[in-house]
Amino acid sequence: MLTLATSNPAKYAPFARDLERMGLVIEPPAQPLPELQSLNFAETLAAKARAAALLFGRPVLVDDSGLVLEAYAPFPGPLTSTVLGSLGAPGLRRLLAGTSDRAVMECHLGCWFNGALRFWTGSVHGRIDLARPCLDPRMALSDLFIPDPAGAGETPRPPGDAGQPPSLKGSSTGQSPLPHRARALAALEADVFELHLETAPAETDSAPPCATRPGYDCPFCAEFEDDNLSTFAGIMGERLPRRIVYEDEHFVVMPPLGEFMEGGLLLLTREHILSFAHLPPARFDHLERLLQAIQRALVKCWGAVPLVFEHGPAPDSSKGVCCVDHAHLNIFPATVRVQPHLAGRMHFSLGALAGLAKLRRAEFGYLFVQENDGSRHAYDGREVPTQLVRRIIATQLGIPERWHWRDYLGQDELVATYNALKGQICP
Repeated sequence: MLTLATSNPAKYAPFARDLERMGLVIEPPAQPLPELQSLNFAETLAAKARAAALLFGRPVLVDDSGLVLEAYAPFPGPLTSTVLGSLGAPGLRRLLAGTSDRAVMECHLGCWFNGALRFWTGSVHGRIDLARPCLDPRMALSDLFIPDPAGAGETPRPPGDAGQPPSLKGSSTGQSPLPHRARALAALEADVFELHLETAPAETDSAPPCATRPGYDCPFCAEFEDDNLSTFAGIMGERLPRRIVYEDEHFVVMPPLGEFMEGGLLLLTREHILSFAHLPPARFDHLERLLQAIQRALVKCWGAVPLVFEHGPAPDSSKGVCCVDHAHLNIFPATVRVQPHLAGRMHFSLGALAGLAKLRRAEFGYLFVQENDGSRHAYDGREVPTQLVRRIIATQLGIPERWHWRDYLGQDELVATYNALKGQICP
């Protein structure tokens, strides 16, 4: 979990659900953090983030917010509380007399990590309404600042903004009393999963052995070593003695039990490792080539670029009795979209498969999905229901009764897939 250090937790109360989803916990610092007297938000945030990292003994998030008056930019900026506390409402009226009433509310979140400041910003344009009554002598900014209507004069959002959770999207368009803070949190959310991974404790152990939990025997390892003693042999042995359609010294490809549609495959590591996040770095190029060969074969036979997904468990846990803790990619020639069903989870985009290595530190495990268009995303694996992605795909295909492999073994589909692909995968 990441810590957001603030002496005023109440300002984040409207975003409690968002903080929980992002794995953030509020913790007041044991002593006040420094308030650098500067008009530069980056300077004040860096000083505060550095001090917080020393105080907590690890990287933590801090925030700084304030008002920038168009007529006096960048004033008062980080000095907003001090300046407004001194001026009061009458002084602010005198300051703005005969000038523009335009202003920007800004919120900055930052973390001091590896000797540098990482920061995320949210800002909202609006105006100061000097006619509004302000009974509190401390003069809360929300009493006088009027945000512009949603979308008015805004900087265009990045393409990924469409995936923001509804609560942040709504509050960041002026429906919240703290829209600048909502936007800063939305900017952070785009990076928060990677931030969790980067700030997690470094690994101390090598890849876990086959017996990942007491009494556990890996059915895939058993199948590779002796087909006659495997789960597959017990179910399909008389009909199909062996299901491997491709193998080399590092990887094995075969149709799965629970084949809810023809063309489904498992791509497994021959060696038992927990997930593809633990794959030796030198093998990722081989994996990329093999996955491309599988894609060509499935397009040729079923006319569809396949979906690829993996549920990688956390190192100290398992996916449960319904799944196997042996690295395997699920591959299905199904033309459906998975991302809309997972967008509410912390996630980030991946380019090369080698990027999976950073997920070794995923505290709650992860979901990896490669969509039909080739885009790749890694998702937070916290509290993932068993076979979630299979359930999503089967439901969209109109066969929801087949999502659980034990309820639908798909023996006919498995045999048909084996017969169609045996000898057809050529990296």
